[in-house]
Amino acid sequence: MSEYFSFNSETLPQAEAFRAYARLYEKGSDVSPGEGDFRADVRAWRFEGVLLFERRLSGVVHSREARAAIDGIDNLVLTLVLSGRVVGSEASGFAEAVEGEIYVMDTLRPSRTEFVSAHVLTASVSRAIVEAARGTAAGLHGRVMTAPRNLILADFLRSLARNGDALDPEAHPGLSRAFIHILASVEDKGVRAGSEARLLDYQRREGVERMITDNLADPSLSVASLSRGNGLSRSALYRLFEDYGGVAHLIQRRRLDGVRRMLDNRSAVSSAAMALLFGFVDEVQLHREFLETYKVSLRSYSEAAVGSTSVDVRDIPRQWADWMGDIC
Repeated sequence: MSEYFSFNSETLPQAEAFRAYARLYEKGSDVSPGEGDFRADVRAWRFEGVLLFERRLSGVVHSREARAAIDGIDNLVLTLVLSGRVVGSEASGFAEAVEGEIYVMDTLRPSRTEFVSAHVLTASVSRAIVEAARGTAAGLHGRVMTAPRNLILADFLRSLARNGDALDPEAHPGLSRAFIHILASVEDKGVRAGSEARLLDYQRREGVERMITDNLADPSLSVASLSRGNGLSRSALYRLFEDYGGVAHLIQRRRLDGVRRMLDNRSAVSSAAMALLFGFVDEVQLHREFLETYKVSLRSYSEAAVGSTSVDVRDIPRQWADWMGDIC
């Protein structure tokens, strides 16, 4: 199953619910009250290069006016309005989006949106996917896509939300490729100039990442082995991942992701066994790198996961921050 979380403001008193919601979004947006009573019902799924959120929102404003381009969030956000309306601003580049429309935000640009009895599907998409589809992300911020041009993309987002709970992670690379081609179909041919080279780079990165995932238990997994296994020179490999923190960083991230997922699933596997399973030199290295990355000890994280019978709203911001790191 895909990784998933949910949040519903009705489970908490009004003031506490708003504070919890603001904390949920603190990684990527400043949240303030809008007109009318606050209400939020959120479901979210993590796919490869795409985070999908189904949200029913009212009485709330999201803003990136003060933090754009300085908080490390770097992706494109596509939002399909299923009902209600979303009020934009001069910074957002559009005045209003209503049922059936898809508006686009570039997180490197300032934006401000207010949700008015809105039911929306929002896809936070890695810049690499967008560039593979159209060559560049330029010109997308504030764009509002309308029917009939946006219909296939809208149906794809609806399908992901309907089936997200049941999708196996093995299907995620195919979904990312499908997203690229569907997004490309929205564009005119002239806009897609240069997308072929971007798509090739994306496919090469995907091949490298797949090899990393399949060989996490191998302590010798390295730039050299990935270079040989993918028919790429070291310099080509470095170039492909230069904007992603480098290859060694990616290997470490995938190993720690695997450990964290086992803990979230309340696995009874010992830390020594997890170190072996995910290619760490020993459990000392695992404990050290887990603490450095997640700012909590592996033991504390494990005890919290085992002691919880459901997703705790206090843990969601940490989980989402981890998700965002994968697509930025």
